Amino acid sequence: MKIALHHIAYQIGYHPNEMAKLVHDGEITGDVPENNPQSKDAWVDLHSLRNFIQWRRDQGRIDTMFYDKAIRHIDKHLRR
Repeated sequence: MKIALHHIAYQIGYHPNEMAKLVHDGEITGDVPENNPQSKDAWVDLHSLRNFIQWRRDQGRIDTMFYDKAIRHIDKHLRR
């Protein structure tokens, strides 16, 4: 399921530019046309993003509060 990058980035605590770099580096599935994360055509895959957040938590790179907030927002959009 796709969602606009600029919409979900702020909700889960990432800056859109940071998330665009993760997409560009292949960490998260998505597309950022012309490297513009604010573009209405820039998107990320919610399942890929959820897996990435879980992977970061498993590595100890994010704390529990960040993880809980991110997963809550991602799951909210997945249920739609």
